[in-house]
Amino acid sequence: MTNTKLDKLDTLILAELRRNGRISHQQLSELVGLSPSQCLRRVRSLEAEGVITGYTALIDEQKLGNDISAWVIISLCRNKAGARDRVAQFLRNKCWVRLATGITGDVDFMIRIVAPKITDLTSILVDELNKHPDISSAQSFICLDNIFPQS
Repeated sequence: MTNTKLDKLDTLILAELRRNGRISHQQLSELVGLSPSQCLRRVRSLEAEGVITGYTALIDEQKLGNDISAWVIISLCRNKAGARDRVAQFLRNKCWVRLATGITGDVDFMIRIVAPKITDLTSILVDELNKHPDISSAQSFICLDNIFPQS
């Protein structure tokens, strides 16, 4: 793995793009104190180096009717060959999963899920996760609020 060296201007550019990925190069250049051409060159360089891997939309889940957001830690059944891959594929195919990551420690995955109501969250936990043959346990933590937006 190569670590890309960033200077102060690159860091400012990335911070602004995290806040608003749709900002024009003109606006971005004004915010970071560069000419538009220099700013564009740096953005393209960051893209070419793989530092910027894409641009995405941030979705207001509540406007979609998903009033419940929760983090769930999942433990797999031990000594079952292929369990991690099967659960990862299972999670990839679920519309209620917003983020899934493998983690270290006594648990195997941490996922962020959304649901319209608490009864829907209960159904996900009881009928989907806890009934999966490769999952030994799923512990949920309901989100109260977002301290700052995702980037």
